[in-house]
Amino acid sequence: MSAALPAPATDRAQLVEVAAADLPRLASLFGPDYPNLAFVHAVVDGAIPGRAWAHFRDGTPVACLIATTAPFCFAAGELSPAFFAEARRLLAGHGEVQLVHVPGPGTDAWAAQAGFTVGRRLQHTRTRAGFVAPEPAVPDGYALVRIDAGTFSGLESPMARSIFGTAARYAEHAVGFALVKDGQVAADAHGVIGGGLIELGAHTHPDHRRKGLAFVVLAAVDRWGGAQGLRTVTSCHADKTPSVALSRRLGLTEEFSYPIAHATC
Repeated sequence: MSAALPAPATDRAQLVEVAAADLPRLASLFGPDYPNLAFVHAVVDGAIPGRAWAHFRDGTPVACLIATTAPFCFAAGELSPAFFAEARRLLAGHGEVQLVHVPGPGTDAWAAQAGFTVGRRLQHTRTRAGFVAPEPAVPDGYALVRIDAGTFSGLESPMARSIFGTAARYAEHAVGFALVKDGQVAADAHGVIGGGLIELGAHTHPDHRRKGLAFVVLAAVDRWGGAQGLRTVTSCHADKTPSVALSRRLGLTEEFSYPIAHATC
């Protein structure tokens, strides 16, 4: 992964909010090896809701902060102690924050100084060309369905709701599959699409866990993405052994680990 650029010679990050029409200008700050790149492009493209702030020099963005309506937020460009302090201030009221940033000398310390707790996440992806995603059998008593606006409205998955926002936005920009039993969504999986990637996430209702349902719905989204020519990506906290195992069952391999700064703002 690319290293953080040198800190700018200023004691303030000077982050100003970026209008939706100008979000594409920020894309150049995120290289092809940036983590969770599907999320970044989805915000820039307007596929998922979010806000962004940037530091400009001579009219050119040199650092930025992108915040989704989920916990996931992203920092790129010229990072500094002032940047992390300003990010902490701008994210006040956001709730749980998981701030992704590129590694570099001092970045973990700067995040900690700003009140974040430093952690690590892993990103998995598929590197084999022509790989066919698995198609596990649907368990007896369950029905596999494509999630539409109506199904989305009945989901109990807090992460899916926080990422995509409204059912209408979900129906237009996202893809997901659910396992339904007796009229209840037992498990659901979704893909955030952007930059030629589809990043997968899943949720299983507590009453239906330990039955392998997450693998079934994740594989369905994975197959859909592959048919569209998208590269599958997953990410999880480094200590989430079950999530790592699910990624491996899907045929994904670890691409890299990356730093993340946690806070409740």
